[in-house]
Amino acid sequence: MVKNYYHILGVDYSVSSTELKFAYRNLAKQYHPDINPDDFEKEEMFKLVSEAYDVLSDQNKKAAYDLSLLLGLNDVYAGFEEELDNRYARRSASRRPGYKPPKREPVTYSWKTYASVTSIVVVAALSVFLIPFSLTHYSSAYHYDKGLEYYQNKQYFAALNSLQRAIIDFGSKDIEACLLSGTILMKKYGQYSSAMEYADIGLKRATSPLERVQLLYLKASCMKGIGDYHSAIKYYEEARQIWPEYDSIYYNIGSIEAFDLGNFEEAKLHMDKLMKLNPEFQEAYYTRAYCHYRLGNFEEAAEDIADYLAFGITKGSDAYLMQALVSDKLKQSQ
Repeated sequence: MVKNYYHILGVDYSVSSTELKFAYRNLAKQYHPDINPDDFEKEEMFKLVSEAYDVLSDQNKKAAYDLSLLLGLNDVYAGFEEELDNRYARRSASRRPGYKPPKREPVTYSWKTYASVTSIVVVAALSVFLIPFSLTHYSSAYHYDKGLEYYQNKQYFAALNSLQRAIIDFGSKDIEACLLSGTILMKKYGQYSSAMEYADIGLKRATSPLERVQLLYLKASCMKGIGDYHSAIKYYEEARQIWPEYDSIYYNIGSIEAFDLGNFEEAKLHMDKLMKLNPEFQEAYYTRAYCHYRLGNFEEAAEDIADYLAFGITKGSDAYLMQALVSDKLKQSQ
């Protein structure tokens, strides 16, 4: 069996970089050729200690080596270690007086040896990429779950810290982490510019139409929050092109046109489309009633506000004030 690098250095599999360096320095000092001149065995041991440290101190090499241990591939090296032991014996014998080295025969290896070595090389190469990728993939999911837990417990600052880790790790949850981070910054702190930065990060990484729609919606909502209404409509429209059935997009565009830009005809058209798409979207009735009122269509406004109140809306006095204003225009004094 091949010598175990961990055993050679006398360390555990979970050794830290500091402990590893300390163990290596002690052994290197013990077996160094300058301290042990003409001692072939200690010289070879020094080389082996150095080799072990070279592998275990490099994260990629260590990952590949650990995988080979995990898969039990050390047996493939058994023949090589036996050859190494024989070489030690021959080198020691060569120092005896009158020794004549045997005639060297050409070395050949069986196809099984070639296949085994090829398998090791392939596994080692794959592990260099797959193990770090798997670790970051897991880390991203872990930190996202922690961030979500903090968010649900209203620990928003802690949530943002965990979500940042999930984004940095480029794992399976980085898009969700961008969305949740942006939502927290926008809704809990009013930090629209910072929220848009997360939306932009997500848009660069998004791979599915649904991800793009959610991120565009977030960015548009941030634009609306800072008062850049035309840009907000632009991003809402871009999201609508991807997902025409997303009813909230129609409402947000229509509400901007009605309450912020005063484009009542345009706003009413969006409310018409929304109510065909989802007749239960309550806020659409109030918004369309407002558009009808501003356009002088008082009877239509009265119908919409009555339908809105029929949902049992109790969010404030705006709807009742609207109903009173419309009734006044219709000469309904009562």
